[in-house]
Amino acid sequence: MNTRRCALAALACVLLLAGCGRQKPALLPPLEELPADYGLEQAREDGCVVHEDGDIASGQEAWDAFFEAVSAGKAASLRLVNYYTLDDPSRYDPEYYESIKDDYPLLVVSDLTFDGKAYTVSSLEDGERLERTFSCLKCFEGEAETPGAAYDAYIRYILVDDDTVTWEQLMHGVYSSRFGDYIPFCSVYTDYIYHE
Repeated sequence: MNTRRCALAALACVLLLAGCGRQKPALLPPLEELPADYGLEQAREDGCVVHEDGDIASGQEAWDAFFEAVSAGKAASLRLVNYYTLDDPSRYDPEYYESIKDDYPLLVVSDLTFDGKAYTVSSLEDGERLERTFSCLKCFEGEAETPGAAYDAYIRYILVDDDTVTWEQLMHGVYSSRFGDYIPFCSVYTDYIYHE
């Protein structure tokens, strides 16, 4: 009996210690319940995947865990935050700059979920919930598209419905004036690579 108690106590200690270091992720409030003053620092503290002016700035671990789960076919979710600032005012038409300057900085929050079959991006626009669903998460890697780009290379994860689509086809659809050329997609992760 004494040996059995010792064995159970040892097993309980092992199970207890095995759980150390594994924190259950804090549940984030629904998008509709985010406070009006929700900002960049809070998003970082919440462990969101934060992009600043289009480039990953924090939350890499959350992205890696999400990608690992979905690659294994497991359901997963995370919060994406895109933070935009205005560039140098001299790069804008003065009238246009005056018309938009009060809208920045701009924080856009969305939720990305994978249910084991499809990806859904949810966001709020003017208080209305918008959802877009896609079947594929594709990774595109390459050199900067133009010689004058501020970055040297990129890694992008894009949601699409056609797993054979290329980055060039997506960009052609964005810039084409022909009806039907546009291919629906959603960018969910971008890492610009700078060689120094």
